[in-house]
Amino acid sequence: MLTAQQVIDAIHGSYQTGSKNGHRNVLALLEAMGVTMKTPYIHVAGTNGKGSTCAMLASVLKASGYKVGLYTSPFLQHYQERIRLNGVPLTDNLMVKYGNPLVAAAKTLEAAGDFVTPFEMGTALALAAFDGEDCDFAVIEVGMGGRLDPTNIINPVACAITAIGLDHMGFLGDTLEEIAGEKAGIIKQNVPVVCYPAQESVRRVFAEVAAAKNASLTQLDESAILRAEGDMYGSTVSYQLGENWQNMRINLPGQYQQRNAMTVLALVEELRRQGHAIPEEAVRKGLAETVWPARLEWSGNVLIDGAHNPQGVDALVQYVDAYLADRRRVLLTGVLADKLQPEMLGQMVYIARDIVTVTPDTPRAMPAVEYASHLNACGGHATAAASLSEGLRRALDLAGTDGVVIAAGSLYFAGALRTELNLAWK
Repeated sequence: MLTAQQVIDAIHGSYQTGSKNGHRNVLALLEAMGVTMKTPYIHVAGTNGKGSTCAMLASVLKASGYKVGLYTSPFLQHYQERIRLNGVPLTDNLMVKYGNPLVAAAKTLEAAGDFVTPFEMGTALALAAFDGEDCDFAVIEVGMGGRLDPTNIINPVACAITAIGLDHMGFLGDTLEEIAGEKAGIIKQNVPVVCYPAQESVRRVFAEVAAAKNASLTQLDESAILRAEGDMYGSTVSYQLGENWQNMRINLPGQYQQRNAMTVLALVEELRRQGHAIPEEAVRKGLAETVWPARLEWSGNVLIDGAHNPQGVDALVQYVDAYLADRRRVLLTGVLADKLQPEMLGQMVYIARDIVTVTPDTPRAMPAVEYASHLNACGGHATAAASLSEGLRRALDLAGTDGVVIAAGSLYFAGALRTELNLAWK
């Protein structure tokens, strides 16, 4: 019998040998584990905001009295964060209960010449736990893209597509329309879909796919926001959708979260149409209590944000302009080499002239010295730190007692920083 950590090690160990094979691998894992996928699912794709949207929806459903599973990626500090039951990361006992059959199934497939990936194993583990623990709903975040993603084996009761941006272009396409087409791959026959406000060319992609699938489509628009008052820690917003939602408090800061919450409200309206009881007071409570770490998260005078693509950094810039324009700012940052796009450099330099770079703990990381050189070429004043702890100390010293440290970049970096700051993962 493997321990919880041994199960996690086995999942991570498949990184070296695994080879994604459409949906076949994850379906084979589930079949070997006897998972029936009986849970009602809500499936969420998108470039940015899908994790926050999933977290808000899961919080609303939990506040409504349902037992809710939540599957997201990547994790920040500990693997078990990715799979939650009513907001609580999967316990060691449940990792053992569902992880041992998972590892056994993976070994059986390996003996037949099929080598599964860590994400395929994680998806199978989550679906097994949600079925086995009799969840009333499971909110499932797409890993990458949509059409070929391992999560796209589920048949949801509703799905949503959040903000579309340029990311994973080597896999998903070079234009917003191509990427939107991949994300729209989660749209299923006769399954309602809600789409975050998008530009017209992207809306056309969604409309074409939804029409082909006979899926009822809700394309959201900024005009549905009647009033919005934001502060450093969240927003109070009124919306006119199918229903009127007055003065909804959103616990996640940033203007984009107002649109993510609108997506959640449209999903709530759809679930209500299907006969699910979701009282307004539960919607209010769920939105007001949602916690989603490393997304404009404050810890003292350190702001942590997993802004790792141009769209994410632009949202951070908007937040800085709105609430931190008059503060002394120091940027602490670490990125992945395959995520850094040229336009992000200017955005990072705009956030703060004084910059400290670090190297995230992953083979995909851009070395801190190289990253600092790129930022300096764009007009920044960047220096590389030898470690995260050194970088944090240096950034805090530069900020002083009245300044703020804006810690932005890869989620690997953000998770390690949360650990460095002694922030709990559960």
